[in-house]
Amino acid sequence: MNQLKEYSIFDNNKTLLLLTDSTNIYNEGFAMPEIKVHEGIENILRREKNNRIFMAAFASHITRLIKVIEIAEQMGKKVVLEGRSMKSNIEIILQAGLLKIQKGTIISVEEIDNYPPEKILVLITGAQGEEFGGLNRLAQKTNKKLLLKKGDRIILSASVVPGNERAVQKMKDGLARQGVKIIICIVTGK
Repeated sequence: MNQLKEYSIFDNNKTLLLLTDSTNIYNEGFAMPEIKVHEGIENILRREKNNRIFMAAFASHITRLIKVIEIAEQMGKKVVLEGRSMKSNIEIILQAGLLKIQKGTIISVEEIDNYPPEKILVLITGAQGEEFGGLNRLAQKTNKKLLLKKGDRIILSASVVPGNERAVQKMKDGLARQGVKIIICIVTGK
């Protein structure tokens, strides 16, 4: 999705106000363009191509999710959606026609063991250590359908929201105890 093209609709319209929301808005500095984050994620996915990958991201970060699914499809990976908001938002993206994928790119969690580890990418909620978030449930081993395996890769693709530091660290500890590699993918210009 070309964001410049998307925002160009405001060039010729009489737009009075455009509102956006941002985590860490009060912190000085700047954030890198999302395209740089996409490049970083793609580099990680290609570097870690021989492993099962779990990527935790905000389910509301539509452009990032679209790009990750497109990259996964190009790499021949199957995408598993874990977490209610992740499933809902991807369904909305697909229904709105914002993402066009081949049939069979997105598979259910029940199908995960039908494919070799290097063909699996799990998009999961819970990057902030939320008690019932998908990633925290994996860290606590309370997900009945999905368990981590030694050697899995966890990509954390979200800045820690102030106030969530302890919950995120506790979650990361639970993940690390299971022999997974945690990769922090945050691009900022500070």
